[in-house]
Amino acid sequence: MPIIASLLAGGTSDLIEAGVDSPGLSARLLMAHVLECSCERLVLILDQQAGKNIEKYFQRLISRRAGGEPVAYILGQKEFYSLDFKVSPGVLIPRPETEMLVELTGRWFPPKQEMVFADIGTGSGILGICIALKFPLFACLACDISMQALEIARANACKHGVSDRILFFKGDMGQGIMNQRLDFIVCNPPYVCADEFAALDKSVRCFEPALALLSPDQGLGHIKRLEAVAAQALRRGSPLFLEMGHWQADRIREIFSGWRNFQMFRDLAGLDRAAVIIK
Repeated sequence: MPIIASLLAGGTSDLIEAGVDSPGLSARLLMAHVLECSCERLVLILDQQAGKNIEKYFQRLISRRAGGEPVAYILGQKEFYSLDFKVSPGVLIPRPETEMLVELTGRWFPPKQEMVFADIGTGSGILGICIALKFPLFACLACDISMQALEIARANACKHGVSDRILFFKGDMGQGIMNQRLDFIVCNPPYVCADEFAALDKSVRCFEPALALLSPDQGLGHIKRLEAVAAQALRRGSPLFLEMGHWQADRIREIFSGWRNFQMFRDLAGLDRAAVIIK
């Protein structure tokens, strides 16, 4: 029977040959999944033998990854804000830079205050859920145009024990909240233009939902619609927390020129990534 270490080395070699990102990490994550152990535990059992079923299962997952399928979809989950979230090809895979929006809400509000907010384009539910966990008295209206995404988001809310404080409903860029008086809105909208989309890595372009990425009007179409919705749904003086493309700051300032205040925040790479805009 093969040794785990040799299987891992072979899988890594296959992924290097396929040209995927982070081949070594991908192989370790897939092997840990097959063995139902953590990556830390995997290091301790590399010299153990693996049965034929383990070998076949691991090689099947390696083949999927070599074809460009993201590890998160293969595993069916992705970590975000130190929590595990269910994901599927119907939702965008959470990115570390989106954690900025959760952090910004944490700076903005006291922890024991009752508020109602909206998570527009909720996807897998990560923003609404993480904010609800951070603020136990907050209630959330979470909408998405995709019923498949809403099913995933509801499952994640149940998993993390906040389903009683989040109302999920189908709505395109905030349809259904126009007449609300919300305390704030959080949104990671589609903001990739067609040229950017064509240049994306295969693992994103061919596997993640274009509906959650692509936006017309040079990537600003959804943000323009969001401005109109937020202007009606927010209380005066309330903030919109928005993720954006790093080159879009000046254009978004123009879109929100009638609002009271606009603050830009950079990600760990030093790129403009999020804004807080006050109605």
